[in-house]
Amino acid sequence: MTLLHPDRSADSPVAIRIDEVSKSFGGTRVLDRVSMTIAPGRLTALLGPSGSGKTTLLRVIAGLERQTGGIVAFDGVDADRLTLRDRRVGFVFQHYALFRHMTVSDNIAFGLRVRPRRERPDRQAIARKVSELLELMQLQGLERRFPAQLSGGQRQRVAIARALAIEPTVLLLDEPFGALDAKVRKDLRRWLREVCERAQVTTVFVTHDQEEALELADGIAIMNRGRIEQSGSPMEVFEDPRTPFVCEFLGNVNRFDCTYGEGYVEVCGAQFPVDWGGRGAGIAYIRAHEFEVVAREHAEGVPAIVDAVHPFGDAVALEVRVEDRPRTVAVSISRELWELGEIRKGDGILVRPNNVRVFRAAS
Repeated sequence: MTLLHPDRSADSPVAIRIDEVSKSFGGTRVLDRVSMTIAPGRLTALLGPSGSGKTTLLRVIAGLERQTGGIVAFDGVDADRLTLRDRRVGFVFQHYALFRHMTVSDNIAFGLRVRPRRERPDRQAIARKVSELLELMQLQGLERRFPAQLSGGQRQRVAIARALAIEPTVLLLDEPFGALDAKVRKDLRRWLREVCERAQVTTVFVTHDQEEALELADGIAIMNRGRIEQSGSPMEVFEDPRTPFVCEFLGNVNRFDCTYGEGYVEVCGAQFPVDWGGRGAGIAYIRAHEFEVVAREHAEGVPAIVDAVHPFGDAVALEVRVEDRPRTVAVSISRELWELGEIRKGDGILVRPNNVRVFRAAS
């Protein structure tokens, strides 16, 4: 099954180039010289906290906001020279924005029916398109229902179907699963990836959920205060964070103040090499799963007391109190180790990091 008409079968996914794009509202700069390239036919996540500029950047790409500086280009063409129709962008809003008085079928067909007469498909073609999308979105049997008669997950699928009906070359989604419960979110992530791969459409989605971005996206741009802190593949940004912000934002990390010198740093009783000389203050980050935990009588390490145990899921989360540290440290151990019965609340243990990421402290 294809989403493209025969006369458009030669179309290829669009590459998007964002070059020094800024956007201000009044005296507030929301985007600050943002530059990135969005690969054609791939899923790219704009990830960051609330207020970082993600949605504004998405709306600039769509043409719903006009940047105050810089260029957005679709396949090398300045998007400012294109009408909204010529950009061929499908936009899915956070809260669906479905027409409440229209059925599922009518919502999906809306973008086709409002085209100028010379561009509008005939009724049979529209019906075929709606039928294709109902099947693709697993909405068969719901075509005569109204949005109020659907679950949140079903409404979101209708919104995506409506965006795909116009055969966009770019699909933009603003927090597409933000209003859904955890189970539905996980199901729709896998489904969305399959849909976008079949539709061969360049897709950009906004999220503040790091797990969602890491699981779903081919590429990630992490935003903070209107700028891109780091971009790359999910593996690159997770394993090699380039700034303290990225390190703290991705994964369950513990922060330690430290001192480096003579080519190494010592954190939690373990020494790690650093790439710079001299001596100075640093900030070290250790993810919860990067600690080794042993009983006190078995090995060397930093003494700690287990304050809490959360035995949920495949891994067991511990909160431990390390000597001379005011806050507890998050540690993750395997369920198999926990089930041995050697680690319980109140136990004394030793913790030893097996990996650390170190940054120079700001002067």
